[in-house]
Amino acid sequence: MPNLKTTLKSFFKFCPHCGKSLGLKKIHGQTERVCPACGFVFWLNSKPTASLLLVQKGQVLLAKRAINPNKGEWDLPGGFLEIDERPEKGLQREIREELGIRIIRPTFFGIYLGHYASTPPQATFNVYYLSTHFTGTLKPQDDVTSLAWHPLKRLPKKIAFANNRQALRDLRVFLKR
Repeated sequence: MPNLKTTLKSFFKFCPHCGKSLGLKKIHGQTERVCPACGFVFWLNSKPTASLLLVQKGQVLLAKRAINPNKGEWDLPGGFLEIDERPEKGLQREIREELGIRIIRPTFFGIYLGHYASTPPQATFNVYYLSTHFTGTLKPQDDVTSLAWHPLKRLPKKIAFANNRQALRDLRVFLKR
């Protein structure tokens, strides 16, 4: 989404601390929403997520989204982190909620920036992990309608989120090494 920060500023007009109208002020070279009454700065930061690249026999597990945005498209399992939640713990929690399994030895794969088309829209900071082992029985749950293993060479056309598509491209390159 082009100019996300400008779009977000239009959603947040009042100080969450004292309720006065927010103004604009340059801080560290960036224009930020600031309360002229109490000095509160309304920082517009990316929301952290953790996602999983679960790979077995040259295939990656994808989950079909049950909710918007991108309802009905294929997604990598994962989701938003809770406040003060470590990415590894958030990954395990999200995977348990969405797939009903426990991941064994997830390893850090990469970080990808993205956008989440909600109201208001959100910038995301997506931490990806790679694993080839899990315990339990895969079962779609929570905000997932179905699960399927897809060959990395023949991924579906409708994959939710540009950050997922980039992570999958990088995974193909990584596994060819």
